[in-house]
Amino acid sequence: MLLEDVIVGSCAHALLKSYSEGIPIILTSFDGPTLDLEFSDSVHIENLATTRQIEAWQMLKFLCSMKGLIVNPTQLSYLRLEDGMARFKDTEVIFSKCHLFPSANIKCELNVLRTEQEGLFKILDFMRLKSCSVSNIDTITPKDTFIRQVKCFGKKEVVAVSLLSREQLTDFEYSDTIVRFITQKILLGNKELHRPLISKESASRRNPALTVLERRVLSVSEVVYGSSKKVRYYDRKKRDDIFKAYCRNNPCIKGEL
Repeated sequence: MLLEDVIVGSCAHALLKSYSEGIPIILTSFDGPTLDLEFSDSVHIENLATTRQIEAWQMLKFLCSMKGLIVNPTQLSYLRLEDGMARFKDTEVIFSKCHLFPSANIKCELNVLRTEQEGLFKILDFMRLKSCSVSNIDTITPKDTFIRQVKCFGKKEVVAVSLLSREQLTDFEYSDTIVRFITQKILLGNKELHRPLISKESASRRNPALTVLERRVLSVSEVVYGSSKKVRYYDRKKRDDIFKAYCRNNPCIKGEL
């Protein structure tokens, strides 16, 4: 397969560049961004306006697929990137220019400049309320705890987001049990939490009780490559620039940034 330009990556910024510039994209992963990731401002894509990267990602993946921009129809187990060629499964893509975004499952011949957030992991603890309701709560940013965010969805769904080292992952003080205790305390102190009465005869209200459903552990380590003549690597600043340029050039949201 011969392509003038190709994007390699799977983040929301990579799909935004593919959609806005009509560049074919090799999706290195079919998993979307985690629930806590948000853009700095609202982004408008067709009839969608959102700050949540997962919502933008889902819409962009659909639109890019409808336009025939997604090169691979299924998940890749690996991709080898050379200067002028990308190889995966039984496919070879020869390109003049490649726009490379962070991907965990690629082998690349580019020079490694540095590794950011090495040895750190994002922890997502998914929980559900047995009683009470978080329908009036969106995001809580707690203080004096290792939990960075508590995200609430619907009436009962709660996700605690933490950033831990490898050593902390094996320490009980950072376990999902401790996360549950801390999150219950955080919710109890939030005025927007709906707490039903224990009974009609009592003025006392129920305390939030959480059940842990799942713990996801994701590496946040990013290998930063140096660009070559044919491959341009998009670090955090360049990814941010894509979002700002899209918003600036989109007439329906001019002046919002």
